[in-house]
Amino acid sequence: MEAILQSLGIMESNQEEKDKNNENNNIMKELDNGSQMLVSNFYPQCPEPNLTLGMHPHSDYGFLTLLLQDEVEGLQIQFKDKWVTVQPIPNAFVVNVGDHLEIYSNGKYKSVLHRVLVNEARSRVSVATLYSLPFNCTVKPSPKLIDEANPKRYMDTDFGSFLAYVSTRETKKKDFLESRKLIHT
Repeated sequence: MEAILQSLGIMESNQEEKDKNNENNNIMKELDNGSQMLVSNFYPQCPEPNLTLGMHPHSDYGFLTLLLQDEVEGLQIQFKDKWVTVQPIPNAFVVNVGDHLEIYSNGKYKSVLHRVLVNEARSRVSVATLYSLPFNCTVKPSPKLIDEANPKRYMDTDFGSFLAYVSTRETKKKDFLESRKLIHT
């Protein structure tokens, strides 16, 4: 996260500047005390993979997701309106940007729309760990990324808003994130 904050130009690399910058210290402390969810997925082989998805298209709710997948293809991301297969690399993590990071970065980082396909010949296993702020925190665009040229693009949100949203509808694609947008581009 420090590298991400530096790439956004809102965190200095030296400790003296870090100490002066309460907002960045707060977000890092909140992430240190944040939520972490571990999700294990097993996708059995499917004789007719064209009839089902392993997981429907969605983006992840939190800041970052680290995914460890076996050698079986299945994860796809949407890139330029096309589905692209993420080739598994042994002993490597796939890192996905989540909705919270898109909101916090005021749209500079984009959450990843992804899905999982099942395989006709082989079962697939993946383990995802999702990182975010504590459930009682509010996620909002960093004030350092908002100005006249870059107005606030997302409304503040929290876990309660997310739960209320998902309990009233089936979430698909990036629906929750879209519901938080103030500016549609």
